[in-house]
Amino acid sequence: MSRTLIPSVRLEDIETCFEGVIPSPFCTCSAIGTPNITYLSVVHRVDSNHVALSFQFFNKSRNNLLENPKAQVLVVEPATFRQFQLDLVYEATLTEGHAFERLRVNLDAVASQIGMSHIFSLRGADIFRVLGCRPVPGNFPVEAQVPIADHLRGLDALTERLAACNDLDALLTTSLEGLSSLFGYDHSFVLVPDEEDKRLFTIASHGFPVSGVGSEVAIGEGIIGIAAAQRSPIRNPNLAREMIYSRLVRTGIESQTDDRSLQREIPLPGLASACSQLAVPLLAHNHLLGVLCLQSEQAGRFADLDERLALVAARQIAVTMAMIRLKAAREPEEPRRDDPRIAISTGPSSVIRHYESDDSVFIDDAYLVKGVPGRIMRKIVSSYLSNGRCEFTNKEIRLDSSLQLPDFKDNLETRLILLRRRIEERCDFLQIVPIGRGRFRFDVKRRLRLESLR
Repeated sequence: MSRTLIPSVRLEDIETCFEGVIPSPFCTCSAIGTPNITYLSVVHRVDSNHVALSFQFFNKSRNNLLENPKAQVLVVEPATFRQFQLDLVYEATLTEGHAFERLRVNLDAVASQIGMSHIFSLRGADIFRVLGCRPVPGNFPVEAQVPIADHLRGLDALTERLAACNDLDALLTTSLEGLSSLFGYDHSFVLVPDEEDKRLFTIASHGFPVSGVGSEVAIGEGIIGIAAAQRSPIRNPNLAREMIYSRLVRTGIESQTDDRSLQREIPLPGLASACSQLAVPLLAHNHLLGVLCLQSEQAGRFADLDERLALVAARQIAVTMAMIRLKAAREPEEPRRDDPRIAISTGPSSVIRHYESDDSVFIDDAYLVKGVPGRIMRKIVSSYLSNGRCEFTNKEIRLDSSLQLPDFKDNLETRLILLRRRIEERCDFLQIVPIGRGRFRFDVKRRLRLESLR
């Protein structure tokens, strides 16, 4: 009887199987043929002929491999549920190098996301040569991948749009809108480092019900924080569990306490049913200028091709950002034109409360900002109420010693963008309006009262 041969499949043609959306059963056998099956969260493709598995807690699998280096793993394509069987032979365990670092960064991100950074630690990356990759009988034919060349037109259009941006505000808006219209990345946001390079704060977002501008992430924590700390892109193909858990925890805390510190915490931009996330650092001359984050409701939405596209886009955004900052530092600011006005003294009033402990600002009991933007807001409101000043320059704010801006890092423009966007979201009677190079106007449509509290 003749035997039907099952054709082999290239690893490159089943790229989404290596995203970790669906766990993979991994089978090994001892020297006497005793099998052991365990489930792996992700199988990493190294190249056309090798895959890498994390060397963690699977003692039986490890012992079997030392006795018998052959193994099998089943990977699943998340969009179609097609299954593919990989015949493997163990070659080596790496504790350094590109493959090891990629596994380590991803494991650190997942561990940090669930609060187990001190428990999970990658001991090594087990490298396997792929002897064969075959579809499990019953699968549909493999569909062709979209060639990378098809995206060159989109990258060309994006870089052309970014090159036309003259200020940081326009760059952020153009970048996120371009990623949506040209590549279908409809939900994205950008975070930039604070003055001490300890935290990232959201400065712009696109496609979310709530912008999340002003939300913060500690560098080195979570997917975004690890991507910033490691200067490496990180994909999470199955974000749903972490999102559900974090929302439940926050809801529980909110229902049990009225702690004002929780009110100061702005949630990150997020889809209600987010399943995939890709975080890519914005690097220029090896300096971290921020992190670009993409989200999707589709599990496994961001594959290796998406990571490469996002990397190219992120590099261009970062280079343009650096050029805009350099240009702004060299060009003189337009002088301030004093136009004192009498502060509004009739009609409805609102209270601006400034808390000295963390420089947080509330407008009529609604949280606005904290830290440096809070100090800037206090200065603007105080100047307006005391002498009717409505126009300000970046230079005078930068040189104001009472604001305690750091000398070693100038984040003033990003802080002003954050403050302006938060005001736009929180109230309709205040506005910060750019009116020239390094100048802005504070528009007020309601009577204000400033209170400083400890």
